Amino acid sequence: MTSDLADSANSDPTSADSLLTHLPSQDGPEALDAGWANQPSLAEHPRGSRLISRLLPPAIRLWLHTQLDHLEGLDFRLEGGDRQILSGYVPQVRLAAQAAVYQGLQVSQVTVAASEIRINLGQVLRGKPLRLLQPFPVAGQICLSKDDLRASLLAPLLAQGLEDVLHRLMQAQPESRSAMEAIPNLATFCQSATVTDLALGDGHLQLTWQSNDPAQPNQNPCLTLHTDLEIRDGRWLCLCQSAFKLQQGESWSAPVALEEVVMDLGPEVNIQRLVVTTSGIEVDGVVRVIPAD
Repeated sequence: MTSDLADSANSDPTSADSLLTHLPSQDGPEALDAGWANQPSLAEHPRGSRLISRLLPPAIRLWLHTQLDHLEGLDFRLEGGDRQILSGYVPQVRLAAQAAVYQGLQVSQVTVAASEIRINLGQVLRGKPLRLLQPFPVAGQICLSKDDLRASLLAPLLAQGLEDVLHRLMQAQPESRSAMEAIPNLATFCQSATVTDLALGDGHLQLTWQSNDPAQPNQNPCLTLHTDLEIRDGRWLCLCQSAFKLQQGESWSAPVALEEVVMDLGPEVNIQRLVVTTSGIEVDGVVRVIPAD
């Protein structure tokens, strides 16, 4: 990191090192001890250079808007002294937004805080791409309303996840093999099904898939899945107490109970709270961001 900054200074008069020499002495970060609601943004701090307050937050805001399909109510706070940030170290970034849409996935509210961020600012000032230099944690809360989930059913992120859920559950051993054998078209159904509806309850959800099999255009059979959601040890998403029913013509099959399915969210994920209610889903947790190789 030091060599990057030194090379930058020799080749560019506006490099990080040359900028540092023009800043007033201000070694400590500008983070406040008060609650976030009472913290002014970096642009409101009267001390130190105004370079960061004028250039960096607007640039990050613009980048966020380019990454999202839609974004409202953005509140962005950057904590740290100019000298720290110009050296490539960002002590903490806080972000809150409403009505965010990412790849079709709608989120009513999101609040996150990332800390101990190190970037290659020396190279960035020479026109190089921004790179993360070390892993850092991102803690936050995401709230998805029932309307968010229904509007996002066909979004690529959610649709792929729901498709994986369907296949994983169908691979689970049913508690009654005879009940499974009574639904001979299940495998064909799963290959052509699309999720069409979602309902929420206290601790559980219900999903409905409809077949799009061109060989049976007039039948359009449906499958309804009921499952409870739990998080175990921070990284394991458990689908338990699961059962499904398959529509055959005008009638529905008897419910088929499935064994528990456990999905590993990965070692970098630590979900501390998952709450499912009739109005939506709330998730609190920490994700460790790993720089790309």
